[in-house]
Amino acid sequence: MGSELQGAGGYRVGDADRNRTVDLLKEAHAAGYLTLEETDERLGTALAARTRGELDRLVADLPPEWRANQERGQRPPGPPPRRRPALPAEAAWLVPLAVIVTGVILLAVLTRGFWLFPWPLLWIFFFAFGRRGRAGWRPPRW
Repeated sequence: MGSELQGAGGYRVGDADRNRTVDLLKEAHAAGYLTLEETDERLGTALAARTRGELDRLVADLPPEWRANQERGQRPPGPPPRRRPALPAEAAWLVPLAVIVTGVILLAVLTRGFWLFPWPLLWIFFFAFGRRGRAGWRPPRW
C-alpha cells in the first residue's frame, strides 16, 4: 500500500473533488475542447475515480491557462454579462408622477377636511402596469 501512495496523485479524493472535475469537463465540452463522446467517457471515469492522479489525467490535455481560469472561477474573456436595471423603465416617470398626485390629494384632504378617493392613482397604475407585454399604449421613454 505504501508504494501506491507515491506523490500527490496517490491521495484519495472525495465527492467534492469529483464534482469539480466533472464541472471542469462539462465546461471544456461547452468551450469546444472535448467532443461529446470524449466528455461522456471522461465523466464516467471521473465519477469512478479514487485518487487525485486519476482525476488529474482526465484534464491533463486541456489548455493550462484555460484550466486555471476555470478553477479560479473566472469567466473567459468576452463581453461582460448584461445587468438588468434595478427599477423598471416605468419607474422613471411613474414615481415622480405618483408623488405629485399623492401630494395634491394629501393637500386637498388637509386643507378641505374631507376624504377624496385617489382616482388619478388608479389611472396611473392601470396605464403603467395593466397593459404590460401587450401591444398598444406605451409609457414615454425620456
